[in-house]
Amino acid sequence: METNSYVEFCTRFYEGLYHHRRNDLSVIQILSNLYALQGDQKNSFKMDRRHVRLEPLNPIAHYNLACDLSLQGKETEAVESLETAVALGYNDLQWIYDDIDLDPIRKNKKFKALLADRFLKTSPK
Repeated sequence: METNSYVEFCTRFYEGLYHHRRNDLSVIQILSNLYALQGDQKNSFKMDRRHVRLEPLNPIAHYNLACDLSLQGKETEAVESLETAVALGYNDLQWIYDDIDLDPIRKNKKFKALLADRFLKTSPK
């Protein structure tokens, strides 16, 4: 089976599961990733937003939502979601630097301030 066909098959399969299990976080996360693989930002965003609603204290859910918002050009909301992710414990600075989904907000002053404030402070001696 070709890769695209396999991803499309998996997407249809998980959409069927989602129809019956709308609150299943595993199904929501997998669907979000499958949609993102196919460049379907609209549906990936819907799944990530649902994940945040179901699990509002999950830092990774907020991080993924920040990526969706960044790709949509919604800078303010993206930075706010990233701030929430960091406040909830998201601390993978290297991934924040490497993640191309955040490229649209890298020049944002609040984005730069967040990184400087949370990650780039030197510890007192």
